[in-house]
Amino acid sequence: MLEKILTKGFRRLLEATFDDIKNQQDRRDEEEFAKDEVRIKEDLLDTVDPHPANAVLDEDFFVAAVDGSGNSNLVTLDDIRVHLLSSSTILLDTNSRNGQYFEPISREIVEAEIGEQPHLDSHWHSGVRGDAQEKLAQSLESIYPQKDITEIILPFFRDFTNGSISSTSDIGKSIEYGKYVNDLKRIDKLISRQQLLTNPVVHDELRTVTELAAVRKVLESNLNPKYVLIDGALSVFLHFVRKYPSMPSGFMLRDVCSLARKKGVTVAAVSKNHTIPFAHRIANMARDNFGSHAKWFCQLPSADDPGGGLHIYEDRTYIPPTLAVPYLFSFSRDNRPSRVDFDRIWWREKIYVPNDPVATRANEKDLFSDLEFMSRDARWYGYPVALGLAHETCKMSYEDLRLAREIVEDILRQIGQEGRKAAPLREDYNL
Repeated sequence: MLEKILTKGFRRLLEATFDDIKNQQDRRDEEEFAKDEVRIKEDLLDTVDPHPANAVLDEDFFVAAVDGSGNSNLVTLDDIRVHLLSSSTILLDTNSRNGQYFEPISREIVEAEIGEQPHLDSHWHSGVRGDAQEKLAQSLESIYPQKDITEIILPFFRDFTNGSISSTSDIGKSIEYGKYVNDLKRIDKLISRQQLLTNPVVHDELRTVTELAAVRKVLESNLNPKYVLIDGALSVFLHFVRKYPSMPSGFMLRDVCSLARKKGVTVAAVSKNHTIPFAHRIANMARDNFGSHAKWFCQLPSADDPGGGLHIYEDRTYIPPTLAVPYLFSFSRDNRPSRVDFDRIWWREKIYVPNDPVATRANEKDLFSDLEFMSRDARWYGYPVALGLAHETCKMSYEDLRLAREIVEDILRQIGQEGRKAAPLREDYNL
């Protein structure tokens, strides 16, 4: 293969591919961006006003962050795969009055409120015996702390229908949702993508719910953070026919957002890697307008916002996400722009001021001043410190997994199953 890659023929193949992208996709995108350029520059893009380097806040606050990791193939026993899942919750104190900014709260205090950290869970299913849906539902029920299925589903319907559906009886009376009312009473029936339950899909759902479970435990606790940061986006994927989340995690996300509003907590989902189109062009525009060292943010409006959505993503189904408000932002010229999502219901209550763009912008600036203040650690400059620490404590290295598999082999010996091959598939062929 290396001989082929080093040939002129391979180079010509790639040149033709990128020419095709330029002539088709890029040309169309340029036309769409031209329609948005003035609006982005004049209405949606602005600078962050950072807190001073030696800032003493009027009121210090706690910041919580949750991240998760896992492995979808810890063990393979014949046709059974065992998944390993981890989550980690970090709590920091801004602590500006003592000058020790973002001091970690001791693990003992955090664990007393929400349980052992980092937290581990496991899951198994065969994938070939029709058990994926049932086993996934069992694991999700075990992992997520809210056990009342009615309380899990209702926040989505309340938010999605602007309060017109607020009870199960309202669902039953609904022309659109009434026929699904029985399916909405069981968590296994919330998995409406059961025909697509591949191993990666199952693992992604498990990881998402593991992280949401950790967030909910923080919100239920007495830790009282001002912010809870999540790694990722506030995306809810709707079933194209049923018009409600196609997986339980979508309902659980809205449950978490609803609970956060009741507790007075701001949920922010931060994505280092994202697919926001023309993020680089928006970053160049910010640099040209504000200078190369400027910290900035840019709202990405939806069709429901004043002026409607942007042309650059009008054919992208999940930008902006359902019931969320995304922004691009950059706190460091050395990193490409990141994305942060906020709950739209919260945003409407706390940030958006109807018919007053000046007041709305002032609220946005206060919000991003806090986010920038959380993102000054030299290890991850421009990225929230708490999320960086959560990632470091939850990630699974190759060495971690190697040791975990050694423990698996020891357990199999203890239970008389030492003859079963427990290594990942085809590892013995070095393929």
